[in-house]
This record gives sequence, structure tokens and C-alpha cells, in this order.
Amino acid sequence: MRKRWWFIPGLAIVLAAVLNLFILVNAHVPSGSMEPTIPAGAMVLGNRTAYHWGQEPKTGDVIFFYHPELGKKWIVKRVIAVPGQTFALWKGRVYLDGQLLDEGYVTEFSSDSYPETVVPEDSYLVLGDHRCHSNDSRFWRDPFVRRENILGRAIFVYFPKLHRL
Repeated sequence: MRKRWWFIPGLAIVLAAVLNLFILVNAHVPSGSMEPTIPAGAMVLGNRTAYHWGQEPKTGDVIFFYHPELGKKWIVKRVIAVPGQTFALWKGRVYLDGQLLDEGYVTEFSSDSYPETVVPEDSYLVLGDHRCHSNDSRFWRDPFVRRENILGRAIFVYFPKLHRL
């Protein structure tokens, strides 16, 4: 009878480990590259299973991913262009397939431009919401995030202020 009291805490530890390893992403975002959507120092919860079972990232999704040029740390950025789309940046404004993208989440646009580029299969182009202070696809030698390097989709910020993404 005395050994049974360990069952509930043990089960809770196993359940927390399974959730953390296979279902949820719990991340600290140290930089302000996604402001105002995700403030510097925020804690964000994500869903590792969001892109399983045939679902793919879409334009506007905020994702967690790895990029070989940035090491093995998780990065958080917004998907701007998906496979097959033509991306261009002109004076800080994004054009997808020749059409201006409405980006209500951006409060300060950069002034840079980027040549017209077609996103390859199984790849995505990502940008930070705070364009003047974001190290993103515009600056990498390989501007694309490969599908196999996407960890999951950000769901909500839970610290310092709770809000859904």
C-alpha cells in the first residue's frame, strides 16, 4: 500500500515528458524580432503535431524551426511564402505572386528589397514581424526553411501576457 503513492507523481512525470517531447513546444523567445506579436522575453507554447496528417504550414503561420546556418536552437518566425509561390520584397513590402501581401501584424517595415524568388518544393520563406530587427530569410545564404526542419506551429504567448497567435 505504501508504494502506491508514487504512482500518481510518476504518472504525472511520464505524461509531462510525453507532452513535451511529442505534442507541445514550450519556448522562451529572447529577441524582439517578432514584436509586437511576440514580445522579447516571452514564453510561447506551440503544437508539434500541427503539421502532421497531411497539414502543411500556410502563409501567416508562426512556426518553430531549425535552420542549419543558425545552429540547433529553435527559431520563431512567420511563414511568408509557401512552396511554389513567388516572393519579392520591394521597399519593405512583401509581394506574393505579384500581389501585395496585407501584413497587419507588421508595425515597422524595413526599407530593403529582395529579388523575385520562387519557393522550392518542401521549403518555406520566413520573416520576423519586426522587420528592422529580424535575422530572417532575407539574410541567410539559404533563405529557405526545409519542411523537415519545422518543429511545429506557435499557438499562444502565455507570458508576460496571455494571447493567442
